[in-house]
Amino acid sequence: MGRRASREAPYDGRVYSSLRKIDIVSEAPDGTRLLLQTDHRSPDEIDAEPELSMLFALARILGPQRSQHGTGSVVRYVALGGLHPAIARVVASTGAEAEVDRAVVDLSAQPREAPAALADEAFAALGRRVLARERQPATEDGLREIERLSQGAPTEDEDEIGYWTAVAELAAVTGEVIRAQVGGTWVDDTAGHADLPFLFRAAGGDLRINAVGKAVKFLAHGDAESPRQLLRALEDRDTDAGPLLFSLKPAGWPAAAEMVCEPLADLAKSGADVPLVVYGNDHPNTFAMFKRGDDPRDLTAMRAEAIANLAAIDVEVERVELDALTFWVAHGSYFAAEKILDPAFMRAMHASIGELLAAAVPEKGRLFLTNAVAKPETIAAFVAIASGVYQKNEAGRQLSPTVFLVSDGNIVGVAQPSESPAPEPAKKSWVKKLFN
Repeated sequence: MGRRASREAPYDGRVYSSLRKIDIVSEAPDGTRLLLQTDHRSPDEIDAEPELSMLFALARILGPQRSQHGTGSVVRYVALGGLHPAIARVVASTGAEAEVDRAVVDLSAQPREAPAALADEAFAALGRRVLARERQPATEDGLREIERLSQGAPTEDEDEIGYWTAVAELAAVTGEVIRAQVGGTWVDDTAGHADLPFLFRAAGGDLRINAVGKAVKFLAHGDAESPRQLLRALEDRDTDAGPLLFSLKPAGWPAAAEMVCEPLADLAKSGADVPLVVYGNDHPNTFAMFKRGDDPRDLTAMRAEAIANLAAIDVEVERVELDALTFWVAHGSYFAAEKILDPAFMRAMHASIGELLAAAVPEKGRLFLTNAVAKPETIAAFVAIASGVYQKNEAGRQLSPTVFLVSDGNIVGVAQPSESPAPEPAKKSWVKKLFN
């Protein structure tokens, strides 16, 4: 098969399972680098799950091709149990090679199709199959029931195939429910947002929905990441753009290069983990982010307008008292964490707390505040609480573990205590009360 081989070479991207891994890196006699993906199943076994087989084959071929390892390489699908016609379609259409019994298969007579067309066919058939199996309609109620059934899926560590089957089935049903409502089709995800590299594009516009990513988040975080939320985005297409605002995202947010955004504050010299401020228009159910390149945009003017609009958003503020620390939590709004950039709100908190504030936005929807003029161990405890909430990453909401210093309503630096003791175990009830 080749002169050299090394097994399991990971490639760049969000690596989640063997779907996102190259089984063997080898070399052909002519020196061409081969990226080998092996499939031990027989054609009869593939016949039992043709849609999943096509989707997984697409992911296992397109992923390596689009990775840094794909340049100058050939992806070869090694069908150890024999080449199924559905897999032959995928291999030919992606420009890969197929191998059976140590020989390359001639696919010259195989029709070439757009990979996205194959994905649309497979996702549609899979979605219909799952809905029929569970006797559910292609409606929001049907999707709700499929979500409920999916919550019993194994984790990726427990059973990779079972996990990714649940992801693909939930994404497929989501696509079919959207298709039933407004029409649409699955399209290529060349930017690499989805684990199975396709997005669902709703008809009547260019709204592209990452149903696969939503399924992954749902299995990790439950109802807070329900795929039914994607239906609300469809409803918002017919609403007028709301006020210009910003939404905070983690510093390492994968879509940062595509959206209009900037750091929360200019603290590059501090080396701190600083969230991103992403600009867009608020809608009743969703936040429509601005894409780079759509229109020339003045970030300074947008920030000023967004801050002015942020002042009109109300939040709840609750005081939390522990033995060694008293702090305040702003919550009750999607934009609660963003209130750290609302000078009027922060100045009002100065009046209640102190002239220098320690402020943290460990997760979306929460802003933590305390008096920064305090003993080192008190600030260390506040840092530990913010870090603990960040690390918990409840419902996938984490933003930043950094504690910022705020003076006269504006961020002026970061707090860097020498030690951060763990919060007192006896005082966990407030966490459950506020955040669960």
